[in-house]
Amino acid sequence: MPTTTRPTASGRSAAESKYRTLRDLACQAATHDLAAVGIHAELRGIDAAALAAAAEWTDRHVAWPWHTLAADWRRNHPNRFEVAIRQNGVLCGLALGRPAPAAPHMSLYYLEADPNPANPLRRRVTRGAVAALLQYAALLGKTELRLIDPLPPLVPFYCSPAFGFELVTPGKGVPNCRRSL
Repeated sequence: MPTTTRPTASGRSAAESKYRTLRDLACQAATHDLAAVGIHAELRGIDAAALAAAAEWTDRHVAWPWHTLAADWRRNHPNRFEVAIRQNGVLCGLALGRPAPAAPHMSLYYLEADPNPANPLRRRVTRGAVAALLQYAALLGKTELRLIDPLPPLVPFYCSPAFGFELVTPGKGVPNCRRSL
């Protein structure tokens, strides 16, 4: 009977370190790209302060359980994509995704902006998340982005010329918006 080997603690630690470095590089590059088009955002990993701030959001369109999601994804996906998007220290949005293990795409599963009309990056959180996702995908050698199961009212926004995604519904029936890098 074959045995299953589990990653050692040191192997897991090395993977976390490797992907954290790549996420940090992606966030730095995306921050620079956004600044070049006049969007001044701070992109970093999701930390306890970001989770606490997101817990205070009201009138949300979706109610992603960010504390649970972040913990689960950290436990199960060392190569995950995660970003907290801020401006002047104010949390404006959060996003989580991961690369497909044996396919050429990078997927974004969760994206949420603070719905407060005073959000300093209102209507620009998606641009920040996609900019970081693009950079991370490129660092991992991925050639396609996917936004998994987008909210139907947002599909025209994602499929606009500004983002260049197209809506597809693969065999499983879960719609996604996809685009090439």
